[in-house]
Amino acid sequence: MEPIPKEPAQKRIEIISLSLWVIMCALSYLLMGSQFALGVVAGGILCLINFQWLYRHAKAAVSLTTSKGKAFMAKRYILRLAIMAVILYGLIAYVKVDVIGLLLGLSVVILGITTYACFIYIFAGGE
Repeated sequence: MEPIPKEPAQKRIEIISLSLWVIMCALSYLLMGSQFALGVVAGGILCLINFQWLYRHAKAAVSLTTSKGKAFMAKRYILRLAIMAVILYGLIAYVKVDVIGLLLGLSVVILGITTYACFIYIFAGGE
């Protein structure tokens, strides 16, 4: 079976998100210091990995029947959520990353989606 290529919109969102994350990491280090930047770095890495993990699970669920696909996605959602909770707890409790920086890093995919949507609907005429 030949692998299904990613949609162009998803590729663009990934590139925009990664670009925004790099810019936020650099700016946060220069303006806010290393602890804040560490939070942005850690949050961005977690967010981008979680986004890729969600893509792989959704791609696998599409090949299953409806009931099996729902159960598969529900189990994977709970697993991803639990793993993210443990990692976030460890980062906050033991590594002592800046929580605001961590939240900023965790929002990198949402910022990428918003940026892409604004570009498409405002500048590219909605095509």
